[in-house]
Amino acid sequence: MDKRPTCSCGHDRYHHSSRPDLTHGTGGWLALFNGMSSTPKRIVFACAVCGETFEDTTDPEVLAQYRRYPYVRKPDDV
Repeated sequence: MDKRPTCSCGHDRYHHSSRPDLTHGTGGWLALFNGMSSTPKRIVFACAVCGETFEDTTDPEVLAQYRRYPYVRKPDDV
């Protein structure tokens, strides 16, 4: 199991104080405007407590998990 990045407070991407900033492409925005979900192209995670940006990812597995944000659940194998 690989170690996920954390902020100075020790929060990772699945903590409730983590704030993801999702970046979508043009097709993704069109889908969102029409009421559909869209897989983001990039996610930058920041901590709401300390304000530190602690992860910037384009990993397809992580992006697929955040397709239905804010309904993201920590996977059982993590």
